[in-house]
Amino acid sequence: MGFLQRSIAVSTGLLVFASSLIFAQAPATAVPLPSPDNPNVKFVEGTPHSDHVFETPLGGAPQSGAPQSGDTRSSDPRAGAQAAQGPSDVEALLRDGVAATGPSGDIRVRLVTAKLADNSNTVSMAGAEQVVASTSSYWKAMTNNRLSMTVDSKVSGFQSKARSTDHYSVIMSTITSELKWQASPYTALVIFIPSSTLSGNALGAGYSSGSYSGRVLLPQLSSFSNNVMSHEFGHVIGLMHADALQCGSGVPDVGTDSSGRFTDPSCYIREYGDTTDIMGAAQYNQPVISSSFWDYAGLGRGDEIRDVGVAGGVKSYTLKPWGGTDAQRAIKFTDPVSKEVYYLELRQPVGYDSYLKNPGQEGNKGVKIVQRGGATIASSLILMPSTVPFTEPWYAKNHSWPAGRTFTTHTGTQVTIDSVSATSATVTINADPKLKTRMRFSAGDFDGDKLADVISREADGSLLLFRGLPGNRLADPVQIGSGWGIFNAVFGTADFNGDGFADVLARTSDGGLWLYPGNGKGGFLSRSQVGFGWQGFTQLVAPGDFSGDGRADVIASSPDGRLWLYPGDGFGGFQSQVLLGQGWDVFNTLAPAGSFGGGSAGLLARAGDGTLYVYPGNGKGGFLPRAAVGSGWNSAGDLIGGEDLTRDKSDDVLAAAAGGAMTIYPGDGSGFADRLAIGTGWTAFDQVWEAGDFNGDRVADVLARSKDGALWLYPGNGSGAFLPRVQVGSGWNMFNTILSAGDFDGDSRPDLVGRAPDGTLWLYPTDGKGKFLARRQIGMGWQGFTQLLAPGDFSGDGKADIVGQTADGVLWLYPGDGAGGFLARKQIGTGWNMFNLVLQAGDFNGDGREDLLGRASDGGLWLYPGNGSGGFLSRMNLGSGWNMFSSIAALGNGFTGTGNPSVVGVAGDGTLLLYAGTGGGKFQPVKLNPL
Repeated sequence: MGFLQRSIAVSTGLLVFASSLIFAQAPATAVPLPSPDNPNVKFVEGTPHSDHVFETPLGGAPQSGAPQSGDTRSSDPRAGAQAAQGPSDVEALLRDGVAATGPSGDIRVRLVTAKLADNSNTVSMAGAEQVVASTSSYWKAMTNNRLSMTVDSKVSGFQSKARSTDHYSVIMSTITSELKWQASPYTALVIFIPSSTLSGNALGAGYSSGSYSGRVLLPQLSSFSNNVMSHEFGHVIGLMHADALQCGSGVPDVGTDSSGRFTDPSCYIREYGDTTDIMGAAQYNQPVISSSFWDYAGLGRGDEIRDVGVAGGVKSYTLKPWGGTDAQRAIKFTDPVSKEVYYLELRQPVGYDSYLKNPGQEGNKGVKIVQRGGATIASSLILMPSTVPFTEPWYAKNHSWPAGRTFTTHTGTQVTIDSVSATSATVTINADPKLKTRMRFSAGDFDGDKLADVISREADGSLLLFRGLPGNRLADPVQIGSGWGIFNAVFGTADFNGDGFADVLARTSDGGLWLYPGNGKGGFLSRSQVGFGWQGFTQLVAPGDFSGDGRADVIASSPDGRLWLYPGDGFGGFQSQVLLGQGWDVFNTLAPAGSFGGGSAGLLARAGDGTLYVYPGNGKGGFLPRAAVGSGWNSAGDLIGGEDLTRDKSDDVLAAAAGGAMTIYPGDGSGFADRLAIGTGWTAFDQVWEAGDFNGDRVADVLARSKDGALWLYPGNGSGAFLPRVQVGSGWNMFNTILSAGDFDGDSRPDLVGRAPDGTLWLYPTDGKGKFLARRQIGMGWQGFTQLLAPGDFSGDGKADIVGQTADGVLWLYPGDGAGGFLARKQIGTGWNMFNLVLQAGDFNGDGREDLLGRASDGGLWLYPGNGSGGFLSRMNLGSGWNMFSSIAALGNGFTGTGNPSVVGVAGDGTLLLYAGTGGGKFQPVKLNPL
């Protein structure tokens, strides 16, 4: 969460930034109200707090002259040693800090105890001096004795014309003028008045002029005075308030949107909410100032905070009590995604934090997580275990994180509190997002069944095996491992150690490379470490035998764009690395290509614009010329290549989307396949046609009639292939035409229609599960049609229809009546005798209406989109060469599992070829859903 800078009000030459007056009971106007300039900041009424003013210096060097009544002075050789910084630019003051090198010197205090015109009571000078001394001791401890406050002059019982009923700003201005005090570097005016509180029940007010100079007004001495004075001098050195994140949802951290508002609308910044910090709300104690302020203001020796930089990987650190004096006792890290800075410190009852031993402070002991920035850039923000607004009046009881808890930044970086004791704490920062990223890859035939498998490392660290199945499919996943969340790269290698079984390699965040040998049955043998120092690579790929020596290799890309080959030695190790090239940092994904695109084992490379390239291997450890094989691949997810998933002897590409869906893109040896062979021997059939969902499993099927009249159902498997075929009838050679008529009789189950040579038309209802019910005759005289087809609801009335073509090329529509009969026919076209094959196309162009296909004698295939009311829109040519097929069938949207239509054709050699449609009236390279 970044800081949210608040508006700066300009009034009478004073630059007012934030509130820092500490009140027993806060007035409603104590701080600027939330506004478009500070939409996420809230002041909780009743919080003991204060108004604070950054102002231009009130003149030059201190006035010299005779001491006033009750005034005593001491000389200091350091007086005037610091040059004025001219901090009139408050934004620069807060951005750069009051002094970039940190405070160093003695702030000479003019201490005044005053009487008011209407209140002549006295304030103890000795007590006032004790408060300054306490403040000096505090800031000495915070600055390694580099900053102190010394009473340089005293004015006891100064009689002022100011009245106790005046606003505190009027009282301060009046007494300052009466004393003729002017600001200069390392000077301060501190005034005590006899009132019990200032106006609005304030416990103090502060005015900072920069250059470690300022003015402080306090009421009568009280148990709050030490805390208030130390708080005010925190402002003098340029610090604002210790705030707290509060969220109704309880989230420990939150991001902001482009308008600067929190992405979780239940969140806001609670000013003064961190009361384990001197810059929080007033209290009786003087807590140690947080490490974020320490770092910002240049406090201490400079070695107390260990800056580990941008967090990466998984690393553990030790914290020592922040109230102590150890070097590197706190940790500072930058989130790798948001670039926001977080600080980790151990709060235990040590030093100024000794108050934590008191009852009620148990929840404030432990690891404190604080961030630079809150209401302003010069503020801090504590991120507590629960950010639900605390119900205690002003002081939360759960500031720190106990052992066993994990803090997660809003971008996903995790800080786990491993242990907490009185003297130390250990924390682990997990800033490797890939440790929780799902990774999918293939190690080839991992389970020994001769089919390529897919492995997935899940976000929970489990390892899943998707076994390859016949017919372009993958089985449901089976867990074969757990605890793999320790790796930020997991990839397949086929047989890396030479034992004949496929293996897996995995890399830890610290660069260790581990070999998990497969046992050939879907499990692993004992692992072994095969490398270290691999953390510098952005991508690791197992391309197979890239070097051509018969051994599996690894290819690695580095952030500077260099690509390295690590040849395998065949025994689970590597030979000397070889530089393959430079400029590979333009690719966000590298994957094995196998023989996809030609050549030997190569790489697939996806560029940032979504273009997919193939780099075929030359079989000698280099590449053949690359080729662009597709565009729009930036949303495809993980790419899995190098495997013949369709068993057509060409390597394919499988894309695994973030949500889990997978798509196979079959290759044809040179690129993506425009068609896919899904069967052989289909010349045994004299008719092949679509069956719709004939067996009720919601997947498109195919029916085929053999020359002996047997009727065979080829159930689709939902991935462009078939389940085992089933004979569903015999004697069907009595018909010269058979149609899949959809739900022709209105019983919500698919039907067949057969035409006998004598022209009679028969309806064969089914039970919806692949079996026939009793047939019945639904027509006669149909022998006059050269072609019959069942286009579904072509007329748009919600009922299945039949279309017939006569020898003279006239096309007739026979609307079904929804009960197995027909309404009056109507002519819907002429000239259709130019086609030697007319067939239903389903909704091939995706407009929700049934279409027809026609194949001309020259092999051209034409789409005739239906208009939804029994007519046609303008036809479209879909390609040529379709006269190679003896049968063609359009299978609708359910055959490949991708939701797009498809067409199959029986070629002259008996091969059944699959063509995939786009769903928009064209064909595209084949896509299959293997799940």
